[in-house]
Amino acid sequence: MLISEEVAAVVKLMDELEKTVEVDLNEQWKHIQDVVREMIENFVINLSSIQFTREELHLLNKGLNFAILPVSAPIADVVNNIESAIQYQCHSIKSAVRLDVEKCISRSINSQNKSRNIDFDTWCVVRRLKSRKVVYSRADKGNAIVIMDNSDYDSRVSDMINSGPYEECKYKNGKPRDPLNTMVEQANITRRQVAHLMGEEKLDRKLHVPNPKVASLYCLPKVHKNPLAMRPISSNICTPTEKMAAWLVDELRKYPVTQGKSLKNSVELVKQVEYLEIRRGEILVSFDVTALFPSVPVNEAIKYLRTHLERYRAPPNHIEAYMSVAELSMKQNLFMFRGKNYKQVFGLSMGSKLSPLLAEIFMSNFEVEAEGNKLFPRIWKRYVDDIFALVKERTLTQTLDFLNSRHTTIKFTVEKEVEGKLPFLDLLITRKDNNKLKFGIYRKPTSTDRYITADSNHFGGQKQAAFHSMAHRIFNIPMEEQEFLAEKETIYKAAELNGYDKHFVDKILRKHERKKHRRDATTLIPKNEEIRRVSLPFYPTITNPLKHTLRRYGINIAHKSVNTLRELLVNLKDKAPQDERAGIYKIPCKDCDAVYIGQTRRKVKVRLKEHRRAVEMNKTSESSVATHKVSNQHEIDWDKAGLIKSINKIGLLNAWESMYIATAKQPLMNDDDAPINSILFNLTTGRK
Repeated sequence: MLISEEVAAVVKLMDELEKTVEVDLNEQWKHIQDVVREMIENFVINLSSIQFTREELHLLNKGLNFAILPVSAPIADVVNNIESAIQYQCHSIKSAVRLDVEKCISRSINSQNKSRNIDFDTWCVVRRLKSRKVVYSRADKGNAIVIMDNSDYDSRVSDMINSGPYEECKYKNGKPRDPLNTMVEQANITRRQVAHLMGEEKLDRKLHVPNPKVASLYCLPKVHKNPLAMRPISSNICTPTEKMAAWLVDELRKYPVTQGKSLKNSVELVKQVEYLEIRRGEILVSFDVTALFPSVPVNEAIKYLRTHLERYRAPPNHIEAYMSVAELSMKQNLFMFRGKNYKQVFGLSMGSKLSPLLAEIFMSNFEVEAEGNKLFPRIWKRYVDDIFALVKERTLTQTLDFLNSRHTTIKFTVEKEVEGKLPFLDLLITRKDNNKLKFGIYRKPTSTDRYITADSNHFGGQKQAAFHSMAHRIFNIPMEEQEFLAEKETIYKAAELNGYDKHFVDKILRKHERKKHRRDATTLIPKNEEIRRVSLPFYPTITNPLKHTLRRYGINIAHKSVNTLRELLVNLKDKAPQDERAGIYKIPCKDCDAVYIGQTRRKVKVRLKEHRRAVEMNKTSESSVATHKVSNQHEIDWDKAGLIKSINKIGLLNAWESMYIATAKQPLMNDDDAPINSILFNLTTGRK
């Protein structure tokens, strides 16, 4: 069910209930406060002109990842995702899976409480929050929630665009220009070239984006900066080069960047400097590259990419294929904001799959060229744009000037140790009396300790994830006992803040302690078995029993939580109009009840135009709608034709189309059978 449909269903239900029930919000909120009692100070940063109620702030204080149980069981989503997962299995396997799943879901439905057991009070507050003319956003650092007036957000983003390395796409006469058609043509040419150069003709189809669009820009407020600034992020989903860029990143894993001094994470840093001895006159410092991605010159980064591939002696035809994808992806550095198209004229964009890789290659070359100079630090360990270094204190200013002189756009700032302590990433690195290093856990001032709360509608593994990360860190970073116990206590407090007890944490800690002992005792690496996964919306009474049913067929469930506050409230990007989306559509007849149900990977308006042309020219071989019109001398109701289900994942189209056909109450114009014939579709209507 779409989010808008979910909210509409709740609104309708609330309107019915409000006729007979007097709502006392104070009473309704008592049970919510029992689970997560403590409000985190400054977690909700209200920069808007709107005053929010205590109940609204309490819900927002649970974080944007907080998920609300759906109004009704998402059976259609469950069924269609399962059908998509088994569509390439043999007939006998599909039949067996369907039979077992049908029994399992039927039992789950029958065992559910017949009453409408929805969290009415929470949905009531969501309804009020959605009605506010404000923008809800995650802060750039940490996961605090920032609220801004719509006009203020748009104004700040527009100011950022106007003052940054961006220009609006216009014709020579100054009129706005839509660059999408040109982008698609360029992508088509490059895709065919890549398939030819790689000797894989199937790549042309594999890398094709059926319903492309220009990237959407959104910004995260940097509330830790004064004055407030905005971080631009470009959402490249469904752009013409999205699949090509992802393919290139995957291909380049064959040629890892090993020249530089980069780190994978803080644990790797500890392993590399744990036994390091600080020399006389050296101090601990951290360098930071100012705005790395927007500062990297694209042409130089691409040049370094070619050199990198040639150093590995990659096949020449492969190099040309890789370079053509990299060049086009960076050339199509465009985005849309509030209906206008812009081009980034310098630097790498935040959001492109290729940007981290090109930034890494550029910085690795920067380091290789600089390290021969005597002013380059003896120890230099970089994680993306943050560098841990040991520098002679008397030459620190000269070292900083040297680094800043190496390139016109790459600039560094520096932070020195204070009283022998230096925060770096999530570590607090301390100089000991014997000039060795010791390590502790560091939390930035922007850290909120808000994770997925215990009362959120999330799968248990998702609730544990953040605490698994903290447990992994505590057992893999060598700490003295005092620091270890202090961090353990911090984890307990974070768990309590989010509604979990001490036993919840102890269980996770014991698991990681055993894992570390096993790893220390053997060098054998357990082999990961290949398993199939199906993504299902989390609904405990249905997905929990299904987990055991599907596992018998080698299928694991990847739970997806729906109705998070992020999905319900956050609306930063430009939305594509309904007629420019792909999915399932219907075309009704004006003179009878018959409808045509179809699917399209392209914009639905393009597919409807094709049907309309076939109807006008009586081309019955091209459209069942034309056949219906010719056979019955009926008129088609084009005003009511349109999308009934927006679907971005191509693999789900057959299942959803088949379900709508199987459950249609009206007579159908369709000449062909549905792609899938399944007993599971009856579950979506309550039939068995």
